[in-house]
Amino acid sequence: MLGRLATYVVPAASVTVTALVLFGPGSPNPAPFVRVRGVPVAGGNTIALRLEGAWRSFGADAVATFEGVIVEVEDGGAKLASKPISFGPDGVGEASIENGAPFVGPLSVRVLRGETILAEGTVPLRAPSRAGTPDPMITGLSKGHFRFFVRPRRGLFVSPFPEALDVSVGLPEIVSPSLRSFAGITLALSGPGASITPERATTDEQGAASFTVTPTAHHVELSIDARDPEGNEGHWEGILPVWPGATWLDPDRSKGLVLVSPAPRDRVYVSVVTDAGRLLGAVVPLARDDAGFFRGRLDLTPPADPASIVVAGDPGERGDGTVAWPLAPDAVATNAPRLELLLDGSAAAEARERARASSARLVAVCLVAVAALAEVLLILARTQSSQRALEANLAEAAAAEERPEILATARQRHAGLRVALAASLVLLGFVLIAALSTFRP
Repeated sequence: MLGRLATYVVPAASVTVTALVLFGPGSPNPAPFVRVRGVPVAGGNTIALRLEGAWRSFGADAVATFEGVIVEVEDGGAKLASKPISFGPDGVGEASIENGAPFVGPLSVRVLRGETILAEGTVPLRAPSRAGTPDPMITGLSKGHFRFFVRPRRGLFVSPFPEALDVSVGLPEIVSPSLRSFAGITLALSGPGASITPERATTDEQGAASFTVTPTAHHVELSIDARDPEGNEGHWEGILPVWPGATWLDPDRSKGLVLVSPAPRDRVYVSVVTDAGRLLGAVVPLARDDAGFFRGRLDLTPPADPASIVVAGDPGERGDGTVAWPLAPDAVATNAPRLELLLDGSAAAEARERARASSARLVAVCLVAVAALAEVLLILARTQSSQRALEANLAEAAAAEERPEILATARQRHAGLRVALAASLVLLGFVLIAALSTFRP
């Protein structure tokens, strides 16, 4: 009875466990990983990294909101680590690693979530380079007696917010420098799609004057007419650099760094950068204000060195609305280094998940193989049981007919069969345990 029960239970149990393994641990699960972005510059004491968490499944990524993520950095034997990082609903976290000495590089970076490696690799650091201040002069067409220099003070405009525009005039090369001073030249500005205050101004000794321009459209053609006291005239035309989709930084610092987006946004991504690299990263939430704009604030102590703040609508800071503002309210626009992709853990995460699923499927295949062997041996064992019943019947017949050779032939034993059956059942038990162990989290 027991042998017959085992003959049916072994294949049923094995097939059930195998199916559970194949459709459970044997199926590829979403693999967690992060992408690491930063500005890899040597010489600073701070490395600020942006982490983008995701789950990779069949080549597609889904946002991951990880908790307790640690970034480990090794630089020249010094082992450093960040504080535990919690990712926001957008799957983005910011890590800051401080060092008592300037970073030299290359950096060995590893991002961990518990015992799971989300990304790891080597990040080389480049030498700091001073890009200097770019010339934000607007290119335009001029004619007449004067040469015009038109510069947005902070480098760009965002509609519909006011910005300072500096205009200066001089003499073109083809005109003899007959003027001893450029003071007293009247400048009149006009442009459809912009509000200009004042519309007229008089230049100082350097021939300079400042205006406040508030663009109300994304395409503004500015015209400037100049006239000096002697009646000499000049004219300039150009297109203002109005940045569609950008987030405006309020130059008034009395309430901290106030960021205003004219387009609906839940958050903006901010990087504070200097020539020494990225000092700080943040995700600033925005909320609708009374004017219908989306406003947020970042409390920040400005660094001692000249710095820029890069504001973007995407974590990679590669969108069309990405702009760089000078951090100091009266500073001019500068060239700000942009985020670079330093590490991408997606490929390694996929490989680890495929290896885990393959090992689980291998265990399932072994379970089926051992179960098949055990089933064959069980069938043979049942055959032996039938053989013994046959022996009893033949014994009675041999005694009746006095032919003992019949009984001797029927009593041939197969001791090896019993040993093989016992070994297969023991092996089946171990493989079954191994298959069940694949369900561990």
